[in-house]
Amino acid sequence: MNIKDIPFIELNINIDYDKLLSEYKALEKKYSFENYKTKYWPVRKKYANAWSGICLVSSSGKLYSDMYEGNPTAAEKTELKSICPYYYELISKLGGDGFRARIMRIAPNESLVWHSHVLEHGQPEWQLTCQIPIIMPDSFEYCVVHRNEFRWWKRFYKPGWFKNIWRKRLEAGKAYIFNSYHYHNVYNYTNDYRVTLMLYLDLRDQKVRNLIEGSL
Repeated sequence: MNIKDIPFIELNINIDYDKLLSEYKALEKKYSFENYKTKYWPVRKKYANAWSGICLVSSSGKLYSDMYEGNPTAAEKTELKSICPYYYELISKLGGDGFRARIMRIAPNESLVWHSHVLEHGQPEWQLTCQIPIIMPDSFEYCVVHRNEFRWWKRFYKPGWFKNIWRKRLEAGKAYIFNSYHYHNVYNYTNDYRVTLMLYLDLRDQKVRNLIEGSL
């Protein structure tokens, strides 16, 4: 199954948004979010300002141990399991057991830079990036540009500067495969945080394949 040229796939799975939001609010009262520590020094300051998170499943079982690029394989649930049981239920239901899962925030009026998990960060093509938005500002967009149109000097390009681009506003309470093979970025044009549950899926897993096939 080759899905690397599909920018967004909405997954055919029912999600209880009330549970999704209430568990986040409970977590937010007790815990803080730690800034992302990218290994790529040219954007280190930008990412520290723009991106923050907390781990649900990490490589060590600690809350902030995986706030950087690395192998998404992870098996240790963090202490959030006592506060967010529904999140772990969702991760398992989607087929994400054994991989990192984090709650990630994009700060107001911030973006990341154009990047590819597969072509630049070593993520295998069979590994899919799944996003479940929890809080989605009205003016927030996810963007994907085909690898053939990207060049290194376009790293900080704005979406409107590309000739061919896919742009989409994802809905809170729904699950999506967000293309991480081609170059992608996210943009928050508002004064509010965007909050999402971010996890990884294995396309070689029959459960995941069935989910994708039933969603296309």
